[in-house]
Amino acid sequence: MRLTAILIPFVILATSAAADGEDHWAFLPPERPEVPAVGDDSWPRNPIDRFILAGLEGFGVRPAPEADRPALLRRLSFDLTGLPPTPEQVNSFLSDPAPDAYERQVDRLLASPHYGERMAQHWLDLARYADTDGFEFDQTRPAMWRYRDWVVSALNEDLPYDRFVALQMAGDELEPEDPSATVATGFHRCYPDMVDMNDQGERRQLALDDITETTGLVFLGLTIGCAKCHDHKFDPISQVDYFRLQAFFTPSRFEDEFTVATEEHRAEHEAARRRWERQVAALRSALLRLEHEARERIAPGPPPGLTREAKAALEKWEAERSPGETAMVFEAIMGDPRVEPDRLAEELGPEALARRNELREQLDRAEQAEPPPLPRARVLVESSPEAGPTHVLIRGQYGRDGPEVEPGFPAALPGGEESPPITPGRRSTGRRSVLAAWLTRPEHPLTGRVIVNRLWQQHFGRGIVASPSDFGTMGNLPSHPDLLDWLASELPRRGWSLKAMHRLIVTSSSYRMSSRFDSKAHAIDPENELFWRQDRRRLDGEAIRDAMLAASCALNPELGGPPIFPELPPELTKLSSKGAIWPVSSEARQRNRRSLYVFVRRNLRYPFFEAFDRPDTNASCPRRAETIIAPQALALLNDRLAFDAAQGLAARLEREAGPENADRIELAYLLALGRTPDTEERRLAVEFLGDGGERAWIAFCLALFNLNEFVFLD
Repeated sequence: MRLTAILIPFVILATSAAADGEDHWAFLPPERPEVPAVGDDSWPRNPIDRFILAGLEGFGVRPAPEADRPALLRRLSFDLTGLPPTPEQVNSFLSDPAPDAYERQVDRLLASPHYGERMAQHWLDLARYADTDGFEFDQTRPAMWRYRDWVVSALNEDLPYDRFVALQMAGDELEPEDPSATVATGFHRCYPDMVDMNDQGERRQLALDDITETTGLVFLGLTIGCAKCHDHKFDPISQVDYFRLQAFFTPSRFEDEFTVATEEHRAEHEAARRRWERQVAALRSALLRLEHEARERIAPGPPPGLTREAKAALEKWEAERSPGETAMVFEAIMGDPRVEPDRLAEELGPEALARRNELREQLDRAEQAEPPPLPRARVLVESSPEAGPTHVLIRGQYGRDGPEVEPGFPAALPGGEESPPITPGRRSTGRRSVLAAWLTRPEHPLTGRVIVNRLWQQHFGRGIVASPSDFGTMGNLPSHPDLLDWLASELPRRGWSLKAMHRLIVTSSSYRMSSRFDSKAHAIDPENELFWRQDRRRLDGEAIRDAMLAASCALNPELGGPPIFPELPPELTKLSSKGAIWPVSSEARQRNRRSLYVFVRRNLRYPFFEAFDRPDTNASCPRRAETIIAPQALALLNDRLAFDAAQGLAARLEREAGPENADRIELAYLLALGRTPDTEERRLAVEFLGDGGERAWIAFCLALFNLNEFVFLD
């Protein structure tokens, strides 16, 4: 009997049991199940395998054999860092006979700074991250990238997931003395924003709606946004629940220019700026004194057209003027239209003129030495312990206030029956701290389940719950409910460490299976819901671009910093100037940084990424589409990125492998595919290359980038 036929009664039963909502499996705290016994004790490497194998044995299905070492290392490297293994890493792994060789590769990759970059991409998809506002003008958000860098850093440092969640909810309340904690609240500032709305109150309400909906999707795995206008049609979430959740965010202030500096850093910066201002003012005053008599002989009295402020500053003694007043006087005197430069030089004479030129050079250098401004970030903060009222909006419409509500959790979830106690702080209502504490309870029915399901999806292409942001009654049922609950309970046991959970998953026999097809297993489970093998997975556009740059030795591995602007197809320069195009980064080294740092414009996705299903950043994306369409082949064959990478790879082969074609071919396969070529592939390569001219090698490298094996993980 097929798996789907067996599951139909279970689906009907689960749907019926969830009719009143509160009995739905996802709303009940997870209970740690016993690890099941299995018939084949030789296969499991850790408890995950026992859950998977128990399900397979129940249907008489055998798990696929383990993948070969090159495929396994390539899969692992892309999964954990988004980058291909180097030839040295491949050869080292293949020649390592130690029983823990694979585990040491896992630990190496988890310790890599590129781990945080890869995992950040998954999280930023959920956070709907972009560097622009969207809508008609799509204005730039200059400081948004600091949130992106915070995510990378937090994941690299293995910040416990409960703290990772809490800081994004309420970093400003939980760690008010640490500016980087406030940067974490940038999660809530990633929404698309129509900055030029006529009614700014409505603009704020739209932002609050987006924050409420995204919080529900990302952390709870619930479509809470469906209850904005009316009670949820399927889940036990009322419209009152929606606005009670929104009330946690209502007092928040949307700060676009938050200074990312400690009090000590601010004081040091202010002192440095005062020293600079005094230095510049002293040089300006010296110039004014030097030129005063000459200017009086040419045009006595104050310059015409002075502002009231400038006139008042001019009437003060020099010693009484502030640096700002000195600047006003300097600008007015030096801009006096009555004084011709040649006449002034004549009146000064050679000695004074030489001194003036010297002072001018000193002033130019001093002005250029202005201390840079303190870093800024786009965050969510509060400035008062008082909170205004939150109302249910009738039909969800701004301006149609209904009953007032207090902050609270969805009634169907534990703790949602009554309003939680909230203690205001000195500059904050304390509301979001309470929400963070509720979300990160170890026994919370959703937070742990949702994140471990997302981790599973990253490594298997599909979650145990195939609808990763919808654990409600209309979402998919878990294929392995006991495994999901075991993982959810294991996360807090391991200190909420995401790296520990990744390690647990990727060291399992379940993860290490090959993608080999089995007709018997396929007949029973054609969708591979039992995970009897690994599904082949296509790389996303970011990983494909990074792999080409890495193979061609062009990838710049620097971490963090402002976004970069790679070249765009020429036809895009003909588009409207209303934010449709961007200034290409002048240095190739900067253009060739990792794809995570490519400028994310809402109204114009980088074309190469768009061909490979880059998600729309106007909404949270829990799982990317994985299409196979003609534009992908055309991009890999014709895009300037692909051609430049092929050219760079060909040059690298000549540089590193020497003159022998056989050595170059082997290195080319190692760099592009993470393995050496077989006999037939060597023969075909030699035949294709002919006399081995430059054009032939470039074409050969381009052909490697166009292989299915290059863009798919086996």
